[in-house]
Amino acid sequence: MHTIRLFSFLILLGVAGAGCEKDSQAQVPPVTIESPLTQRIADSTDIMARVFSDTIFQISEGITETDIHYLSREGYSMHVFILEIDMNNPSLKLEAASPYDNTAYALQTVPEMAKYLQSPEARVVAGINADFFSTAGEPRGIYIKNGQIVKTTWANDRSRSFLGVRKDGKLFIGDRTDFVNMQDEFEDALGGGPMLVKDNEMLPQTDLSIEPRTGIGMNDNGKLYFAVVDGRSFYYSNGITIARLGEMLRACGATIAINVDGGGSSTFMIRHPLAEVWQVRNRPSDGTNRAVGNAWMIVSKP
Repeated sequence: MHTIRLFSFLILLGVAGAGCEKDSQAQVPPVTIESPLTQRIADSTDIMARVFSDTIFQISEGITETDIHYLSREGYSMHVFILEIDMNNPSLKLEAASPYDNTAYALQTVPEMAKYLQSPEARVVAGINADFFSTAGEPRGIYIKNGQIVKTTWANDRSRSFLGVRKDGKLFIGDRTDFVNMQDEFEDALGGGPMLVKDNEMLPQTDLSIEPRTGIGMNDNGKLYFAVVDGRSFYYSNGITIARLGEMLRACGATIAINVDGGGSSTFMIRHPLAEVWQVRNRPSDGTNRAVGNAWMIVSKP
């Protein structure tokens, strides 16, 4: 009898607590959305049930960062970091980064790669992890650096796409067939995973897993997008499917987008405009910055 009464009391207490929580949430004023990217995602997708916080600031001329803490439609806490880069800015260049800035296979964190790429003539202002890789640092997809074709093979079906910088400076996202036909045209190129968006249309995906994710997208207007969604942390951020990642990049303005390595590899780094240090803005799920096989860097050249 006492056990039944105690159980009933706990149920009532839980209901009362839930009611108080609902009342408390109802009294929280809505967040004023500051970033146009947050507004686009909210207006054109059903990804976000509620925005808890929305921050936008300028990293350097032509580069803005948007940080969003939101509640997903599925009821989970989420954090996403997005860079919008205006590649029409003549001082900004996209460069492939590798461990110790050479072509030998190895592993290094994104901030460490930035140190080796930095020079008086090239200031690294942002970076993101790139291709999937083996434990020895061999990329799963293709690999071109400084005009040198290092690797032209693909490890498995997961490696399906690539991002390249052509010798005329223009960016290109393509698939395996595109690479075979165009490989001599690239100054830099790194492989990627599934194509998420093509010709402004979402592509079907078979991978339904929910993980930390990194994505890259662009459009014909010269905008390049880096996005990292954190995951594997229930109270902070739970991760996302690659299809949802594609929806997010398309909402931002990307008409073509790819998935690159995620999980513990997902790294979103900037050169902080106030502290003049390379700062990893997201929370890698390993609890520390993972050493990866390669990365993409935004370099400012006078």
